[in-house]
Amino acid sequence: MKLEEHQVGSSSGTCSRRIRLLEAPAGSPRGIAVFLDGECYVEKMAAPDLIRGLQRRGEIPPRTCVFVSHVDAASRHRDFPCNECYAEFIATDLIRWIRERSPELPEGGHFIGGTSLAGLAAAFITLSYPQVFSRCLSQSGSFWWEDERLTGRVAEMPGQKSKFWISVGDRETQSGISHQPSGMRQEVAQLPACERFAEALKTQGHEVAFRLHPGVHEINPWRDELPDALRWLG
Repeated sequence: MKLEEHQVGSSSGTCSRRIRLLEAPAGSPRGIAVFLDGECYVEKMAAPDLIRGLQRRGEIPPRTCVFVSHVDAASRHRDFPCNECYAEFIATDLIRWIRERSPELPEGGHFIGGTSLAGLAAAFITLSYPQVFSRCLSQSGSFWWEDERLTGRVAEMPGQKSKFWISVGDRETQSGISHQPSGMRQEVAQLPACERFAEALKTQGHEVAFRLHPGVHEINPWRDELPDALRWLG
């Protein structure tokens, strides 16, 4: 599957990321799908071929897909833990760039997804910009960050309701560990943190699909569930 490569910068000049673009099939595209940790989805999950097949069969809407590079491990630790500047770059600058290329695309109702720390970022961006993103894929999202700070903020976020697919492995039970390169501490296990985040979303009226799969923090279950997640999110 041929992808177009571009470099997109923020209006503030503080952020620039390589993206890989998969244009929607000919016709009337329904919106935009942004995948954070783009390297993971393109190189490890073969998401572009999967998405094109689902679109061709009419199982998911014809969305223009954008795979955003995470650059490196240090950038992941800076961008993804609920970073407001990065969220603005994605929800404002990146979406504007895509819509300038394709003015027929709507302003909102878009999709955003990510794995691990990028799953935390995808949820934060959806909650922060519900007028832009109404569908969120969070695969083993790191909701343990800062003692589940985002979970505690769900009730304070804008009121528009969205759809969330939250998944986690039944053996993601580690806690009291540090993550390199920043030494970010994880004091809460991934599994209960994801469960509590899903419950907080439901309490606020969001539509949530919570999926517990066998395994640890790894690519295979994320890849295996991707077709079902994309179909459910629409």
